[in-house]
Parts: sequence; structure tokens; C-alpha cells
Amino acid sequence: MAFAPRRVVTAHDAAGRPIVGSDGTAPNTVTTPAGYGVSELLWLNGPPETADDGEDRQGTFDLEPPPGGMSLRIIRIPPPPDDAPEEERWIRVAGDDQEQPGMHATDTLDFMVVLDGAIVLGLDDGEHRLGQGDTVIQRGNAHRWRVVGDRPCTYAVAMMRPDPAAAGPDETSVSPPTVGDAGRWRRLVAGTDAHAQSASVEDGPAAVVYGMGDVALVELWQTAGALRGPDQGGDPVGGWELEPRNGGIAFRAIEFPVGYDPGEAGWHATDTIDVDIMISGRLELALPGAEPVVLRPGDSVVQRGTNHRWRPVGDEPVRYVAVMVALAR
Repeated sequence: MAFAPRRVVTAHDAAGRPIVGSDGTAPNTVTTPAGYGVSELLWLNGPPETADDGEDRQGTFDLEPPPGGMSLRIIRIPPPPDDAPEEERWIRVAGDDQEQPGMHATDTLDFMVVLDGAIVLGLDDGEHRLGQGDTVIQRGNAHRWRVVGDRPCTYAVAMMRPDPAAAGPDETSVSPPTVGDAGRWRRLVAGTDAHAQSASVEDGPAAVVYGMGDVALVELWQTAGALRGPDQGGDPVGGWELEPRNGGIAFRAIEFPVGYDPGEAGWHATDTIDVDIMISGRLELALPGAEPVVLRPGDSVVQRGTNHRWRPVGDEPVRYVAVMVALAR
């Protein structure tokens, strides 16, 4: 089965005008005959100083980025064979324990969203099944994965490596995560308890939602500054702010209803590198003076500080997630 996720990258031409720099499969994409696939959408060797930072690598997939850096990938994993023994249903990693096959931890803060199919997150407190649109915040805790159902699971994951020497975050701008009363965006926040066991800290609709009518902007996580440790961050305190708090990293979900048109008020640019990943519906990305680009489920955009506007098209509401990385100044 072909694995070629579409990635649109925006840029600026020599005159400073926003353009589509590339549109196609990211160069660092691999697939196997067994159905596994990995496509690297963004790689940062450290905190970005300009919107053009990062690189398209080829042929290498380090598990963790350098301190202060980030990897953002789309991954497809096929289901195990029907006759696979229980220990082989978990995705194995080098050096794991036969008593807990696949269990591992990384020194990273991870943002994950399921794009298609279903997968189980295994923690010390049990198994947690995830489906399309479900999100996970993983904070350096032990975990493992296994695909369930009769088709592959495709998900996106951003892995951010802390830099303990970075400037401290603004701890007053975020609060511990809580579950809301409504909303369609499930967020599972994982962590390590006082007994060094991994567990689900919160699991339910993300609590912090700003909206206008059927437009929903959902805060899934904010680091509130440069990342110093994998357990850093939470729900932002106070009103909506377009850019990440205190020059940090934001993980968000967005919903647009059918027929929504922001008009001229929709044009905006941010001092960030953004990766937007489609879950459902069709979404038009417009750049000034350029032909609009229409995105479909599974498509992604790396937005490099360009002025742009979003508009849903078609007869289905749009749902997508965004990872926004503030530029280090």
C-alpha cells in the first residue's frame, strides 16, 4: 500500500511575497512492503531563530532530536497478523523487557494525534484505546503501542527534546490540565506518578476552548516558554492569545463549520513555524496573490511565517490540529 502523505510548505520569494515553496511528499519518507511508513514533516536541531529554520533530511530517523529541537512525523503502522502471539502485538523497540514488550521512554515531550485507524497506548495503569482525532500528551513517561482493528493506524507525533539550560518558562501562564464538560477533542495526558509508574493523568475533552458560534479553537497544551523538562506546561491561563505563551510551543485543535468564511478579517501571520495537519473535511489555504491550495484529510502544511487565510470548502465540517513553535529572539 502506497504511503506518500502530502505536505505543503509555504515560503517567501526574493521580493518577500508569500508563496507555496513545495507541495508533495516530504523527502524524508520511507515505506516498507509490510505496510509501515514514516514521513518527516519538520526537523529542528534547536529552537528556531527564523521561520526558515529546520531541514529536510533524507534517509535517517533519529528517535530523539537534539536538546531544544523537534521532530514532527506522520507514521503508519499495520495491524499485527491475526495469529500473532500477545507479546508480538506490541510494537517492539530495541532493549525492551520481555515482561513488558515494547515498553520504553524518551526524554521528550510528545504531542500525538490519530489521523486514521485505531491504536492502543499501553501505560503501567492499563491500556487506552485511541481513535481518529484523539490526542495524547506524553511527558517522558514509559509507554508502548499496538495497533488494533483490521486496518493500519496512521498518526502524527511531534517530539520535543528539553534543554535544561534554556531560559525558565512563565509558570504563571499555565495551569494543570483538566477535563472539560463538552467538546469533541479527546485529550489523554500521560505522566509518571510518585511510584515511578506511568499513568493517565487526565482523559477527556480538552477543557480550554475559545469559540465563536460553531468555530472552535481548542488548547491542547502550552509549554509557556522554552522547554526545560518533558513534564512542562499545561492549560493556558487567561484569554485567547494567537501566538504561543512566553515564546513557547502550542498544540491546538481547530474546527470550522460548513460555509464559514472569515473574509478579510481572516488574514493573519504569526512569528512562528506552524505545522497544521488535517483530520477531516476540506480546507482552503490562501496566500496573497497566489492560487489557493485545498487540503484534505491527512494533508499537512508547514507554515513559515507567511500571511495566510483559512476557509472550509465542501459539505463537511473541518477539523485539524496545529503545532506552533515560537521563534527564539
